[in-house]
Amino acid sequence: MSSRPDLPSSCMSDDETLRQKTPESKPRHSSLVKLLFDRTRVDQAVENHNYPGSGSFEDPFVVSWVPDDTGNPLNWPKWLKWTITMVSAATCFAVAFSSSAYTGTIVPLMIHFKASHTLITAGVSLYVLGFAVGPLLWAPLCEIYGRQIIFVISYGLYVVFSAACTADNGVATLLVLRFFCGTFGSSPLTNAGGVISDIFNADERAIAMAFFSLAPALGPSLGPFIGGYLSDGQGWRWVMGLMAIVAGFFWVLDMCCAPETYAPYILQNRADFLSKKTGKVYISIYEHQGKADPPAVVLKKALIRPWQLLCFEPIVLLLSIYVAILFGTLYMLFGAYPVVFQLERGWSAGKGGLAFLGVAVGMISAIPTIGLINIWYMKVTKRFGNEPVPPEYRLPGCMLGGICVPAGMFWFAW
Repeated sequence: MSSRPDLPSSCMSDDETLRQKTPESKPRHSSLVKLLFDRTRVDQAVENHNYPGSGSFEDPFVVSWVPDDTGNPLNWPKWLKWTITMVSAATCFAVAFSSSAYTGTIVPLMIHFKASHTLITAGVSLYVLGFAVGPLLWAPLCEIYGRQIIFVISYGLYVVFSAACTADNGVATLLVLRFFCGTFGSSPLTNAGGVISDIFNADERAIAMAFFSLAPALGPSLGPFIGGYLSDGQGWRWVMGLMAIVAGFFWVLDMCCAPETYAPYILQNRADFLSKKTGKVYISIYEHQGKADPPAVVLKKALIRPWQLLCFEPIVLLLSIYVAILFGTLYMLFGAYPVVFQLERGWSAGKGGLAFLGVAVGMISAIPTIGLINIWYMKVTKRFGNEPVPPEYRLPGCMLGGICVPAGMFWFAW
């Protein structure tokens, strides 16, 4: 079920008009345990609400959020919203951390497997390649089955494949496992942004996204530093083991702290529950408005729509190229730094990882920068009132980065 059928299948639920709480009264709150295990979140107020319709097949009851709905993620208390944000960020941090911590083992792996630098470095490339393959699966699946269950399964398999990398089964097996790690680990990278959209209104979302974005950005910066020193002291297997331990810890933490947040999935479950309990016909408001597609259609759209947007939407194409260059540059450094600082200058793996801390400093400095830009953006939203703000007003930050990135690259090459 998709709440935004005309946008890429990223599980983003931005239909604010269907999710807003009623401001006149103080919202009630459900316990975290109930939110975690109750996929319908039906209480007395939900059952007794006067839904439009007559309950027949021709005129079914249309289920939407009731006033002060305890199941509506937008109505949850701030502590829970920020807990979910931090936990989601942590799961992304673990995936990003593993993408680069591997570079601390490049030289030891070359010696252990008697392989070339190019072959061992492919472990980074294949991991990142999984980031491109995984979203084609996880984005549409979360529209069908919700975010929570897809995360539990995919991230659990990511932990398993990460643990398997500690075994000594040859370089080919290691590279295949790294690809599967990237594929299954991309699940939170794909859906965590949608979780932020589910629980925060548009005017609150920028700050939450800024803090959330810091985690997957810091992961690649800290990975070589930690992985390098651990590799020097304990060997490459401990680096692989640390990746699995960190991922496993955050997997359990997310299962304990992050309930289902995807509105179309919650309302569809609620409608099904009310139909079974009352014998009347209930459908979700998304299905009523024609926004609920069959699973086969959702998967088909997920495979075709990205290419349609790239071919027919210039702004999507240009921004995709821009982001691809940024990510390509960042991960190119993961392969170049060990050559420059370890092979050429003779630094240890740990000391070579210190070079990546400059990237971490840049990531952290982006937070206050985004905060200042968001203050200006809030003034823009007030100027437009109820009208949608053109997306181009989000570009000033990219324009600033477009100057800093090549400057840093020239500095490194010098």
